[in-house]
Amino acid sequence: MAFSRGLAVLICATGPVCGQASAPTAAPAPLPATLTLRQAIELALFHNRALAKAGLDREVQRYDLRVAQDEFAPDLTLNSTVRHNPVSTPSSETTTRTGSASAVVSQRLPTGARVALSWDNTATDRTAATNKVYDSSVFVSLDQPLLRGGGFAANLANLRIARLAEQSNVLEFKRGVIATVTNVVLAYRFLLQAQRSVDVSETALTRAREQLRVNRALVSSGILPPVEIIQTEADIATREFNLLNAQSARDSARFALVKLIDTSRDENFVASDVIDVPAFALDLETCRRLAFENRPDYRQALQGKSITDLSADVARNNKLWSLNLNSRYRLAGTAPRYAESLDRTLNRANEDWNVGLALSVPFGDLTRQQGYLRARSRADKAALDVAEITDNIELEVRDALRTIELSRKRVEVSAVARELAERKLEIERGRLQAGRTTNFAIITFQNDLVNARLNEIGAQIAYLNALTLLEQTLGTTLAAWGIRIQDLDQPGGPARALPAPSPSP
Repeated sequence: MAFSRGLAVLICATGPVCGQASAPTAAPAPLPATLTLRQAIELALFHNRALAKAGLDREVQRYDLRVAQDEFAPDLTLNSTVRHNPVSTPSSETTTRTGSASAVVSQRLPTGARVALSWDNTATDRTAATNKVYDSSVFVSLDQPLLRGGGFAANLANLRIARLAEQSNVLEFKRGVIATVTNVVLAYRFLLQAQRSVDVSETALTRAREQLRVNRALVSSGILPPVEIIQTEADIATREFNLLNAQSARDSARFALVKLIDTSRDENFVASDVIDVPAFALDLETCRRLAFENRPDYRQALQGKSITDLSADVARNNKLWSLNLNSRYRLAGTAPRYAESLDRTLNRANEDWNVGLALSVPFGDLTRQQGYLRARSRADKAALDVAEITDNIELEVRDALRTIELSRKRVEVSAVARELAERKLEIERGRLQAGRTTNFAIITFQNDLVNARLNEIGAQIAYLNALTLLEQTLGTTLAAWGIRIQDLDQPGGPARALPAPSPSP
């Protein structure tokens, strides 16, 4: 079992697993006749619709961050107007034609200030003594909040919140991939267990039919009474019924797995992995460290706490009075020709400037205090959420380790029970050949062996599932399967779950 931290997990012990969280562009590939667990995970990453929708959501979420980052970028606005205004009187008619064009470049600064540079040009043509007049002017303005809305903390909060929200969105996508992989692993093992149950039932039915043949020979030899044949035939009917139930459970398990991997529903594939019980040697302290480093929900809780703290700071700033420093510098020029008006503007023929303070003191407005109380309440709740998930992780890790230890002991005990049941049945069959036991004892011991084998298979699957659930508890599922998330700093498109690089030959 391999563990690593971070989003880009490149650990791959047995080969790469790949997939993309986007809707397939072609028809789903047919399932192979035999399906390994790694192939099932690969198919799910490529075709699972829940991951496809989550990957498409990431496309929008990345653009939300881009919008927030554009908050302090310069904005350019171009405006133009044309107007025709005829005025008629009893003695005359005057027509005025006006055209204007302007360009405004504005930018918001991290201090809260807004700086603007504008260039206005107006042309007026009248059917009067003074025909054409051109106006050209340049404005430079600055509006700096000194109290409410001022300062780096208040104005960078939205950008910081957007970055934290984007990180949380990436973690949410990672949680979805982890949940999908975990569900596929559990569903595959459930199918594997159901297949083994069918094998055990088929073997038990074959043994019962063989026992019927032996009993008939013993009855013919006078060793057993004829009534024993009826008992054996009843046992065969029970075995056939159990086999039908096991086959039904196997088919249901196959359909459940196909539903997760979202591919062809018509293939009758077989789970081909061998049940292998690995050793486990992680201690509590290591598991705790891995959980706090890798759990997406824990990291999301920390980011949520940071977001609510920033929102509370903004709400606190919003309670302040509004005191703004306003200033403007203007250059203007007017002439019958546009070139002359522009020349007068650039030569500062007509300039003016002003500086002022604007104070706004709200009285009786309770909404600002209301907003602050709500923001502070959310921050306090977020702190409680962090404390709660911290305690929950402690309990979940301890419970997962306890479950693994108990499952390991069950595997050992069930193996011993199965071996003893086999020996017990073998001995009893020898006694039956000598006429020293009854057919009822043989049937009972055969039932004991079937139950022992089913218990052993169930214990092995439960142990493997406990290891898988521990990986989910520690947040290391993607590391264990060599899956990395390709998302940040990538071109537009859905997020993807990608394989680790293949090792060099």
